[in-house]
Amino acid sequence: MSSPQRIEYLDGIRGLAILLVLLYHAYARWPQLVPFGDAWAAVPVFAWGWLGVQLFFLVSGFVILMTLETCHGLKDFLYRRWIRLFPAMLLASLLLYLSAPLFPERPAGQPSPGSLLPGLTFIDIKWFQFVLGWPERPLEGAFWSLYVEFKFYVFAGLVYFWRGRNALLLALLAAHALSAASITAAEIFPGRYTLAAAKACSALGLTHFGWFAAGALFWLYHKHRDVRWFAAAVLMAALSAPFVRKLDLAPLLPALLVTAVFALALASTRVQALLRQRVLLFLGFVSYPLYLVHENMLVALTVKAGALWPAMPALLLPLMPAACVIVIAWLLARFGEPALRALIVRHLPRPARAMPAAQEPRH
Repeated sequence: MSSPQRIEYLDGIRGLAILLVLLYHAYARWPQLVPFGDAWAAVPVFAWGWLGVQLFFLVSGFVILMTLETCHGLKDFLYRRWIRLFPAMLLASLLLYLSAPLFPERPAGQPSPGSLLPGLTFIDIKWFQFVLGWPERPLEGAFWSLYVEFKFYVFAGLVYFWRGRNALLLALLAAHALSAASITAAEIFPGRYTLAAAKACSALGLTHFGWFAAGALFWLYHKHRDVRWFAAAVLMAALSAPFVRKLDLAPLLPALLVTAVFALALASTRVQALLRQRVLLFLGFVSYPLYLVHENMLVALTVKAGALWPAMPALLLPLMPAACVIVIAWLLARFGEPALRALIVRHLPRPARAMPAAQEPRH
């Protein structure tokens, strides 16, 4: 889990992010399904746990700019991103699809074979629904952020290898400004064109590009230790916070707290030490497969647990289901993902001068 080239507290941030998302889905997201209803849904750490995704986006902006600086071209970059994400996605998708009949309590319902396609292609299911008129259910609702990530990868790779780092930063800022303006216009002057513009920005993932921009600026601070990059990163994240859920200001303070956590992680050695705690590093290690498999399985197992042990305190009901999905994620991260990645690398040609898989950073 550790190496001289790793930035360990990034794994700790990932661990914190997946913990927040896990708590949100366990206690707040599905009150109509879980045995304890909305008894815990208003607890802040549960209610705002979905903002763990914004932490993931900050990490992605940080890591992607770092990765772009070591790539030899667009094909090299996209290959490295794909080989990083696809093995776990394939294994998780097959596991979720094949195990779904065991969990009729799944919030997403029972998937069809077509439900596998969006995740395996990293193409937003809404695009398939728009182009093909699909009535398909998503395999996992949480996959939405992976579709956003992939849009960001394509956007970042195209701009970076066309015009360079500064152009990418400006393009990300422009994407955020366009999205913010479209959302504001649609909220204040709802009409055919303003709503269409806001919808287009959402479909392209631009509503989240401000977080990626902030992460990239944080990377430049980490690399150069110039406080101006740090200030720009904090400002960019602060400008993104009001639009984390359109113009709903309720998540503003929690979103700013998420920004503060990431900023302090870069600026404070004490916070870095806290983020290097073994439990957070472990959760960071399993965070990607855990994010992929946890939601429907966790909720379904919690419903089953409530039926089997009705006398158990409500707060404890999701603990055993959470432990189960964490074990599954560890097995995927420790054994399944590396084995499948090695198999793919042996049989699929890599772009010229691509980094060997053994050297590809897990970040």
